[in-house]
Amino acid sequence: MPSSPDANQSTDRIIISQLDTNTYPKGFDAEMARKLANLTQYAYHQFDLFELKNNSQTFNLKEPFLLDTEFAENGVPFGYVASEAGNDNIYVIFRGTRRFLEWFKDVNIQLVSFKDSTNRNHERVEIKEKIAEGVVQENQGSMIIPNLDSNFGFITAGFRGIYVSLRQKLLDALHEKWQKSQNAKVFVTGHSLGGALATLAIPDILKNTPFKNPENVTLYTFASPRCGDRQFAASFEALKVRHWRIANTEDFVTMLPFPTGNVIKPASSNEPPEAELGIGGVAGVDKNPNPVFGFFKAMYDRNKRRMPDYVHTGTPVYFTIHEAALEKHHNLDEVYMIGISQNPILVTESIINKAVEKIKDKITDE
Repeated sequence: MPSSPDANQSTDRIIISQLDTNTYPKGFDAEMARKLANLTQYAYHQFDLFELKNNSQTFNLKEPFLLDTEFAENGVPFGYVASEAGNDNIYVIFRGTRRFLEWFKDVNIQLVSFKDSTNRNHERVEIKEKIAEGVVQENQGSMIIPNLDSNFGFITAGFRGIYVSLRQKLLDALHEKWQKSQNAKVFVTGHSLGGALATLAIPDILKNTPFKNPENVTLYTFASPRCGDRQFAASFEALKVRHWRIANTEDFVTMLPFPTGNVIKPASSNEPPEAELGIGGVAGVDKNPNPVFGFFKAMYDRNKRRMPDYVHTGTPVYFTIHEAALEKHHNLDEVYMIGISQNPILVTESIINKAVEKIKDKITDE
């Protein structure tokens, strides 16, 4: 039954279901989910402060959380590592794109090897493209992730390009944290694109940091798109890391990329692997500037191609909130916070508004 209207409900919002104690899957920690959602809001605040380019505004966290390190791509912040007073928890936080349409328009969904960014013909795929406002990937294909099996699976080139540019600061921070506490629990999280980045971080953490026990590493993602193929999903499941994938059933981003382009039946497995790559994208064989349109073109060309699969990871935890605009279905500050029965902290809006007013006052005085 829809919930009754309250202070958080707009006239265009219909809350069909929220997370409640009667529907949690076994092992799901709602309190931890809310804590991680709050921390993810701060990652957007981190980006907003960067956009202000005002050196007097320094990103930090409120007690009891302590900022350990920030990580960025080409100087653009994408998240941070934090600890918490009173326990040994470590929090790895990734933000998504600042706007829903940035993800839909710019992400490159060509599949490449997670280990070394090669295609199914073992050719290295180099990436140089804009992924979001102010974020450009360049030559990320030359980076190899060590200690991963070569057949771990294929992931989208766009997500891999961003992740490999962030990973070293993340790994360095976790090595340092291990020196202080070998009993620490690692919680990884992200919203939207950040959910995909958080997913990619898990095998890297287990293989390339001292935190190798999957029982001490947990992943909560919010509004995450699919980020890899069926082999990646199977390899991820074999890691035995708990992954709770929280999603609004109305959120279009969680449905992307589409699971497959084969509409009626799968193409023959005897199709040559190079036929699978005709999915568009600026690095794909079609050189289509829009990977989504490229995907549709390949779908209608399915008689000549074996279409790729894109598969979710993790245990789904769903709620349903309907808004009058697609972008609102994806919103973390309101819809996802309400969906997990948590009031938005609205830290970004309040602090950024204060910062903007200070800048205006300074300009006026000058």
